[in-house]
Amino acid sequence: MVAEASNGQEAELQAAETQPDVILMDVDMPDCNGFEATERVLACSPNSRVVIFTANHQEQHLFQAIQKGAMGYITKDIEPEALVHALRCAARNDLCIPGAFASQVLTHLRSLWKSPATYANLLGSTAAVSYRTPRRPTSTHEPSEPSLDPQTAPSTATPRPLTDRERQILDLMRKGRKNREIAGELCIAESTVHKHVQNIFEKLHARNRTEAIYLTSVES
Repeated sequence: MVAEASNGQEAELQAAETQPDVILMDVDMPDCNGFEATERVLACSPNSRVVIFTANHQEQHLFQAIQKGAMGYITKDIEPEALVHALRCAARNDLCIPGAFASQVLTHLRSLWKSPATYANLLGSTAAVSYRTPRRPTSTHEPSEPSLDPQTAPSTATPRPLTDRERQILDLMRKGRKNREIAGELCIAESTVHKHVQNIFEKLHARNRTEAIYLTSVES
């Protein structure tokens, strides 16, 4: 362990200073909750992987955690071995959620694809006006990626199929590659990669890389 924090503001400062690989984030903290703290931490330490740690079993909080950029969501009744496994998953850039949530998540995602309003409800009525700190790009040459507001979601929520190139880029995103790295591996321009990433988000109705990876992994 490289650092410890007792509230959201301290977590932000510690993350900026230590740039940790994995952060175990409690939801119930003074100052700001773990969801807001996750956004703040990722703004100053974009390569960190956040795992939300909570006593709450409501699936809407799981969706909120993912929307804020978390790579994992675990409850406080988890076994020690499972906790270690979740942290290792996050370190590998793999999503980790409790098995008990799997069926609810699939049901809600399928509802989301049928009705964009469903997704807004999952995030809660205050999600659209919550505190949002833009993430810093990992490279000065890499454009920031769009984050769609639930109120401006596409009129049709049915995902469209990805092209072979988009699936290739999504596979590299799943491995944690950034736009510049993807461009190098595929021998294409970084601006082309950025355009493909935007198309992936639009087709899947995803807000960020984490959601795009999650939405495709539950259907595979």
